[in-house]
Amino acid sequence: MTTKHTIHKFILSAIIAASVPLSPLRASDLKPYKVGFNSWIGSIAFFVANEKGFFKDEGLDVKPVSFSSPGDTLVPLMAGDLDAALSTADTVITVLDKAPGQLKVVYMTDTSAGADAIVAKKDIADIKAMKGHTVAATLGQCNQLLLEKALIKAGLTDSDIVLTNMNADDSGAAFAAGKLDVAVTWEPWITKVSAEKTGHVIFSSAETPNLILDILAISTKDEAKNAAETRAFLRGMNRGYAFVEQHTDEACAIAGKVLEESPEDVKAMLPKVALYSPAKNIEMMDDGAAAKASGEVAAFFKEKNVTDTTVDVTHMYDSSYLK
Repeated sequence: MTTKHTIHKFILSAIIAASVPLSPLRASDLKPYKVGFNSWIGSIAFFVANEKGFFKDEGLDVKPVSFSSPGDTLVPLMAGDLDAALSTADTVITVLDKAPGQLKVVYMTDTSAGADAIVAKKDIADIKAMKGHTVAATLGQCNQLLLEKALIKAGLTDSDIVLTNMNADDSGAAFAAGKLDVAVTWEPWITKVSAEKTGHVIFSSAETPNLILDILAISTKDEAKNAAETRAFLRGMNRGYAFVEQHTDEACAIAGKVLEESPEDVKAMLPKVALYSPAKNIEMMDDGAAAKASGEVAAFFKEKNVTDTTVDVTHMYDSSYLK
């Protein structure tokens, strides 16, 4: 009897088979496509697609450019130094505040479901106990947003803590070294802190569904010129997603090389993100769910003076590149 699992595997196999070209392309035929990224578990489909040659199969010579945080990819994207950027929806919103209409989201890789968190020393039992302590977070980006949500839940405000600006990797490293009381960080630092018992999680993105959306952004400036390449890139990403679903162990080993983590640790991190399929991407963009989530973030940013305006996210998402 045919099962749902069998059907699911058949569909994933069909996605891969339909995307494979009849003959390999020569290196000279490949079109360069620069993509900014940071070391994030949610980008596993990108890491896989690049390693397995899926982008080359689509006629692209993808050149990954590494950045320390997702927000850092957007300035070079707007300057034309990148063709696309793996970033977060909230950082796109902060850019659109100053540059309306100059960026759009064409793909969502995942939403954080525990892969971003507030970690604290053992004697800080919960969010309320952060009061009076120094807390490191990346100001104006997704980690500050997570912190603000936690403070609201505990009935606290920014004035109840000593807030210091630090990117998520640096804050995770500093916390692990015993130099911070509280840090807003992400994987792999959450797993490291928990494994080494140097602290514990007091709040995570698992408590804030769809708050932190990880996305692929493009600049609208050269959009028409790069449209074919962007569609080809997303076909490669879709094959990467299918591979992760079908060959999780191998995918984790590939991602581990980029993240500089063991395959076992990567596999432990993976459930802390909800990866989006091509169908889920189209559904969330077309039914307004993605825009609604970002609209809530935009309103929150204006309230907290992260942005000068309440950014209009009505046209921020574009599913046409997936169709």
